[in-house]
Amino acid sequence: MRLLAAVDLGEGLESVVESAHFLQEGLGIPAELLHVVPTPYFEALGRRFPHLRPGLEEALSQVEKEVQKTLADTGLRARVLRGFPAQVVAGEALKSRLVLLGQRGTGTLEVLARGGLARYLLHRGEVPVLLLPRALKAVRRIAVGLDDSPASLSAFRVAEAWGRALGAEVFGLHLVSGQGGCCFPTYLDPEGLALTEVLAQAKAHLEQLLKATGVVEVSKGDEELDLLRLAKAREADLLVLGSKAKSTWRHRLGRMVEVLSSQSSMPLLVVPEATVW
Repeated sequence: MRLLAAVDLGEGLESVVESAHFLQEGLGIPAELLHVVPTPYFEALGRRFPHLRPGLEEALSQVEKEVQKTLADTGLRARVLRGFPAQVVAGEALKSRLVLLGQRGTGTLEVLARGGLARYLLHRGEVPVLLLPRALKAVRRIAVGLDDSPASLSAFRVAEAWGRALGAEVFGLHLVSGQGGCCFPTYLDPEGLALTEVLAQAKAHLEQLLKATGVVEVSKGDEELDLLRLAKAREADLLVLGSKAKSTWRHRLGRMVEVLSSQSSMPLLVVPEATVW
């Protein structure tokens, strides 16, 4: 199995490559770059205008050679395939431990990482996805966004495994909001309790589920981005979230994953519930 870094040649290429090098060494798993040449449009042109086929094929072959050379210069294993990018990447993801996607710049995959491609992979729920708005080149602290779901607990276990491999501290963050906010604590009855009591009971509940003490911080927060702000305030290098989705329904991902997968300014690892690292 491998770490699969799906790339194009946009300005985020270097960040993804740097992250792949770091994780290859830190996790002890070989990394491979994958670039997909989006050929369906050109294939349709060839069918409509048969006289263009030879020229189109020659151009595509030249593109493949140039891209392969560029990726080979990174020092990582690399492959160049043809097809519809989302489908090809999803198929290759099944043979991978992790998929890395850039989220910076205006290149095709980088734009899709904030929309179709990332959402497609996250909804399939088959492999962890690491979204990279910037390079991940050192990890000292890993924050895990927690609730009391099995997906959240799975994410914490994966984060613990990464922490052991990378020599990083792992801690959980949990938000509590009022009714109508992002994070109403349905696992307890907050009526009649002071905020300090709610926070203390939430912390005890989560640490009992994790079978660990002193690793969870509970804070008041009314919107999903409050979790990102809290992770930054605690100087986390990586934020980890669990996802229970394996569905085409938009909100089966959960609002926290929905919001942060498109708006996080720090590296975000989304872990499917069934993941074992």
